[in-house]
Amino acid sequence: MSRRLSGLQKDVLALYRSILRQASVIDRQRQCKGETSSFVHAREKFRKEAMSVRRSDFKRIEYKIRKGEKQLKLMKMPGVSLVGPGA
Repeated sequence: MSRRLSGLQKDVLALYRSILRQASVIDRQRQCKGETSSFVHAREKFRKEAMSVRRSDFKRIEYKIRKGEKQLKLMKMPGVSLVGPGA
């Protein structure tokens, strides 16, 4: 049986799914199918950020969630065509 997720864990997973969903929308608009895709960059960036935070550091996790939500809001703006190092 799997453990129940805390509210903070649910927030992180929801943000992760939303970011990946929006990155795939951006890629579809660009018809991008390579390693430089926004989806790959978003996934790698999210995982890198996740590895830099201890599970018990709630304040930093909450800060990163707020920062991620702001990034997601920017990704949803019209005219955004690339997310990543080439942006």
